[in-house]
Amino acid sequence: MDSLRQDLRYALRTLKHTPGFTIAAVVTLALAIGANTVLFSAIHAMLLKPLPFRNPVELVRIWCVQESIEFASVTPTELLGWREHSKGFSELAGFFRQDLSITGGDSPERVRAARITTNFFKVLGTLPQQGRDFAEEDAQPRNASRAALVSHEFWQRSMGGATDAVGRDIMLDGHSHTVVGILPEGFTFPDFGDNVEVWLPDWMDPEGHGNHYMRVLGRLAPGVSLEAATADLKRAAQTVYEARVGDKPAKADTITTALWQDHLTSTSRPLLWALWGAVGFVLLIACANVANLLLVRALARQRDGAIRAALGASRGRRVQQALAESVLLGLFGGVLGLLLVMWGMELVRTLLPESMLRMTPVELNVPALLFSLTLSVGAGLLFGLAPALHTTGMDVLPLLKQSSAAVGARANHPLRNMLVTVQLALALVLLVGTVLMVQTLRNVQGVAPGFDAESVLTGRLSLPEVKYPHTNNLRGFYTELLGRLRALPDVETAGLVNDAPMGGSNVNGDFTLEGGAENPAVRQITEFRVASPDYFRTLRIAVKQGREFGPQDSETGAPTAIVNESFVRTFLGGKEALGRRVRVEWADNAPFREIVGVVADVRHSRLTQPAEPEVYMPFDQHPLRIMSVVLKTRREPSALAGSVRLELKAMDADQPIFDLLPFDSRMERQLSRPLATTRLLAAFALLAVVLAGVGVYGVMAYSVGQRTRELGIRLALGAHPRQVLGLVMRQGLQLTLMGVGMGLLTAFACMRLLASLLYGVNANEPTVFAGVAIMLAGVSLLATWVPALRASRVSPSVSLRAE
Repeated sequence: MDSLRQDLRYALRTLKHTPGFTIAAVVTLALAIGANTVLFSAIHAMLLKPLPFRNPVELVRIWCVQESIEFASVTPTELLGWREHSKGFSELAGFFRQDLSITGGDSPERVRAARITTNFFKVLGTLPQQGRDFAEEDAQPRNASRAALVSHEFWQRSMGGATDAVGRDIMLDGHSHTVVGILPEGFTFPDFGDNVEVWLPDWMDPEGHGNHYMRVLGRLAPGVSLEAATADLKRAAQTVYEARVGDKPAKADTITTALWQDHLTSTSRPLLWALWGAVGFVLLIACANVANLLLVRALARQRDGAIRAALGASRGRRVQQALAESVLLGLFGGVLGLLLVMWGMELVRTLLPESMLRMTPVELNVPALLFSLTLSVGAGLLFGLAPALHTTGMDVLPLLKQSSAAVGARANHPLRNMLVTVQLALALVLLVGTVLMVQTLRNVQGVAPGFDAESVLTGRLSLPEVKYPHTNNLRGFYTELLGRLRALPDVETAGLVNDAPMGGSNVNGDFTLEGGAENPAVRQITEFRVASPDYFRTLRIAVKQGREFGPQDSETGAPTAIVNESFVRTFLGGKEALGRRVRVEWADNAPFREIVGVVADVRHSRLTQPAEPEVYMPFDQHPLRIMSVVLKTRREPSALAGSVRLELKAMDADQPIFDLLPFDSRMERQLSRPLATTRLLAAFALLAVVLAGVGVYGVMAYSVGQRTRELGIRLALGAHPRQVLGLVMRQGLQLTLMGVGMGLLTAFACMRLLASLLYGVNANEPTVFAGVAIMLAGVSLLATWVPALRASRVSPSVSLRAE
């Protein structure tokens, strides 16, 4: 222990007397260790830390996969049937989001709500902090259900944290609901993008077989594996299918399951691992760079080490002394890296789902600090061990007989060349990944969404049933609202749609084509939209055939529908759609609707997700309570938000409008993840290229310095400076070719891991690989050219006199 303390004190003095070297090494390590700590914090929070529920490894998400819809919700009929026949799950619960209006205060406001089956919190293993959970008798048809659970935040904000809050009534969509319980502080449900404040029990209609709106969460039965439970659920689904074939329930082969945490992190997992691989490469490059610097210092101090060996110092003691210096550098880099972590945390948070961040925030916690400490010490050992072993392993006697200059001149150091080759290879991998992500970002930005979001304002309304009980009330309200909004001076057109593109909401369900050759027992699912006249014109959605909705599509007009091109391709085989009749099976008495138009495909959920089949119905024939209003404006859309609120208040002072934002903001959210990913990779790649360039320059400059006498003799014997320049450049070219070749092979293997993050570009695109190789080779040769130019200008007389 005394020897270790002595070595640490000696290392501190050495580092203090070489501030340039110390600062360069510490800053290099700080960037790499800080970046690794940030990514570890994100991976720990998202992938390694269990969800904060009882036995979270038993929680499973369940959905159906249809031909045109990857994650289809289920009907109440299906969920009830699965519950009855499945034994692999101890509980199956349903849930879905619903926006409500809360009144009774100074002004109406939107409340984020969810409807759930009464066993929902039992599945999660969550008990209310106050009051009780839902009971079976709370699940009544929606116009009769009056129980509610509220979040801790809602209790504090809207109920003032009152001790008698349980038992109070709150007005939701005009109905009085009794608060029966308050959920624990910090409770959040990650399957929803927003933090839900009010939970209501949902009555599952056993005849509700046409409308797919229920998401399903299950808990595995004790001792049952996911595979066994899935197989049992498929058998149950097949039983339900055979019993209700006319209702077209899901067949067994469409059922898909996944552990809930895996499902929640499915989009973030490949991104986080890819970024951690990138910062891991940066750390290796930084370690190689610092190892090269240490090797230069060690070669210059070989004779000092030989003297210590002659005086009795063992090789292990000399290695310990060298490692004490490298570990101190690693620790200093780790401490400085922690100062960079807080900035990096904010950047990484932009890549992750907000719902998961609420539950498991990315923060500098104890595991992250322990990781940073371990990484700092480990990096110090990594970049210090090879130079220490290399220099202490040389024969002592020849070193004592020679001068310091001779020792340096004759020292052969292939290790330095190998380290530089590794730096170039890793830098090439990062550059290839960055270029692919830049191309992905350009491709996403170039996607034609099927609509024009420029100068469009959108907002969402939810009309309470108690105030607007009939369809005529809904028609009257929305018709008057559109008239008022169209009369505003800066509004060009205004329209309605139940689910606007990029809004995060969606509705799908069964349909039937009249006269179709398909088997009537085979389920066909499509997305449903309800739109008003002028909706397509407002968003500039092109009408490819037929017409858009007009006055003739009124309540008393013939039932009509409009489909998109994807519907025609998927279900009509690309054949003529106009005149065909389709029935949306939301109700048993739903009429067949004549297709009067075909519109362009719209990317509804994500820009990178192909358009799905859609059926549009005219609003007057199928009015809904929850609708989105879209306005095409002549000036900045946000400037009209105040006017929209005033018009709405004049109609109904208790009716709030929410998510009143320019449509462009939805598009910006779509681009935020690829943009942040590209920026991070670009920063890592730039750092890697700089470090690799510095590494090449350092090796070549050191080589030229050690060969000064040789080069001077060559010039004295008549060699042309261009020959000396070529001699040094050839040495740099060898390093470059080795590094680039190794990097191309590594990149070819690694880029397949990045494939899930790419869009519109091949992970092994030859032009990208070739372009990056040429660019990195140019940087490396430029770093070689500077010392080579200096070598060609060596004065023979000066170099010979120096000897």
